[in-house]
This record gives sequence, C-alpha cells and structure tokens, in this order.
Amino acid sequence: MKTINAKEVGKIETMQALDEIETYGYSKIKNYLDLDSISTLKDLVEGQYLKNIKSGLKGYSGVPERDANDKILYNLHNLDKVFIDLLTTEFIKSIATVFLNDPHYRFLPNDVPNYVLHYYNARSSGNALDLHIDSFLPFISSKPTMMQFVVLLEDSTPQNGCTIVVPGSHQSGRYTNRGLKKVEELTGSAGDLFLWDSRLWHGTRENKSKESRWALIITLAMWWIKPALDIPRGMNEKIYTQCTNEQKQLLGFCSIPPIDPIDRVNTKCGYEFLKSSIKDYIF
Repeated sequence: MKTINAKEVGKIETMQALDEIETYGYSKIKNYLDLDSISTLKDLVEGQYLKNIKSGLKGYSGVPERDANDKILYNLHNLDKVFIDLLTTEFIKSIATVFLNDPHYRFLPNDVPNYVLHYYNARSSGNALDLHIDSFLPFISSKPTMMQFVVLLEDSTPQNGCTIVVPGSHQSGRYTNRGLKKVEELTGSAGDLFLWDSRLWHGTRENKSKESRWALIITLAMWWIKPALDIPRGMNEKIYTQCTNEQKQLLGFCSIPPIDPIDRVNTKCGYEFLKSSIKDYIF
C-alpha cells in the first residue's frame, strides 16, 4: 500500500500561513512532503501520463489552445488513493477548515471538514499562462469560497514556468489586469507546498527549458459550489471503498442533490447517508 509522509506543521507556522493568506493571498510551506512521498506521487503521475500517450490520448476535449504545450493529467483521485490521502493531511485540513468550512452546515460536527474537492490534476507548464482568478467572480470578503493547494513534484523556477502572483490582489474585487508587469515569482523545490486564495491574480511563466515541471493542483471549495467535474458519478469504485467517511464527504458524496424528496430535501447531509458502494447511489 502506497503512503505519503507530510510535514507536521507547528502552530506558529500554521498561524503565519493563515495570516499570509489573509494579507497577501498566498503562503508557502517548505518541504511539506519528503523525498519518498514525492517519488511515489511523481512515478504515478508520469506513469499514467505515458500510458495515456501510448493509448492515443493526446489531449482532453475542451482544453484551451493556450494549454497546448502543457502536460496535464486529470482526476487524480481516481488514479490512486494516496492522492486522496494527501487531501486529508493535517495541515491542509487545518487551513481549508478555517477558510472553507460552512459554520452553518449542521449535518456534520463543526470540527470536521464540510468543504469539497472541486478539481484535482497534475500539470507541467508549457506556454505562459496569463494572470487570472479561479474563483469565477472577484469579490471582497475576509474569506474565499475556493482555494488552491499546489504540491511541487519537481523544482519550480522562472526558466521552467513557475507560478506568478500579484500579492494582495485577492482583495481587489476586480478581474485581472493582464498587462501588469510587477508580479511575484513563486519558486520552490520538490516537496514544497504553495497555497492561495482562488481570488488571487496568478499565472505562469513560459517553460523555456526542455524539462518537465510537474505539480499537483488541488482545488478545494465550499460544499455548495458545483465541482468542475462530476466526481461522484465518475468515482473509481475500488478507491471509493477504501475511503474514510471524511474522505467520501470531501469527494462530494454528502452534497449530492437528492432525487426523491421522500428520501431527503437537503442537498447537504451527514455521514449516515453515505453508501458502502457507488452502485448503491442512484444518479
């Protein structure tokens, strides 16, 4: 069974990260995963990407032309359970719970996550990516509705297409100014974790090297935001049965809209509504 080892982030570093996200819109945790964990995740990503290429899958329908030179792998939660285990490491939970938990959820205890997975992919930069936001709408608030957690599987530099951000832009209440030249480059080493408010203006440099720059991109959102892909209906049955109740909820199985009002009338529900098998759900 594959496992990952995440850094135990202390209270002081956690509070610092919370303050940085609130003030600047982003933060960085060095050496969040150890080298063995990075090797495990990178082998899985590269192995599946090569399988896709060999099977004739050269790209995904609807991918913008700007991403033509990127290497992308979607739905990591269906590749191996170790990717789901990463979502529920203590530090990621501690940050996401503060910013994304709905305090009025009611159907689950307040000290467990009720936010959900919105998007989960691996990406290696190709072309430059213009400044953009991932929150759909810009707005000014003390809390975001979505966040990105990006785990570097390889070193990230300006030469190989590192992420760029505009500090503080998450509170601008505006869409991006793509002509802006003054940006911050998020460079780091394999195993580092970057996390940011989805309202933050961010993009990437062009990858001018001939090397890959694999990173895992985890997007978490408040439970009521529609996921980018239909995770419950597309879920791998074998992986689902290995998940804890907390992980099943994270995958959206506690916020599937009901079909029959006799069953329930609330979109959100508790662990008691979870099924033991995907086959037990009626989609």
